[in-house]
Amino acid sequence: MTSWIYPVVVHWTWGYGWLSGGAEYSINSTGFMDFAGSGIVHMTGGVAALVGAAIVGPRKNRFVGEENFDPHNLPMVILGTFILWFGWYG
Repeated sequence: MTSWIYPVVVHWTWGYGWLSGGAEYSINSTGFMDFAGSGIVHMTGGVAALVGAAIVGPRKNRFVGEENFDPHNLPMVILGTFILWFGWYG
């Protein structure tokens, strides 16, 4: 992916590709606006993850034994939630 897909998509937006805008490029006059490259990086990764999940498919026996879906250690679930929350906002 990093050798083939990512360079092509990056060239479309950061280089002189069809999404970069300007007089020579006909998508619009402004072009693709990206703050520090995060839009194109996360879009490429998200689409790759979606395609990978579609290829792999759902887990087998996913809903067998539904009574075992309870959290096993509630304090660790809460601690993990707070760590993720702090990392997101911190």
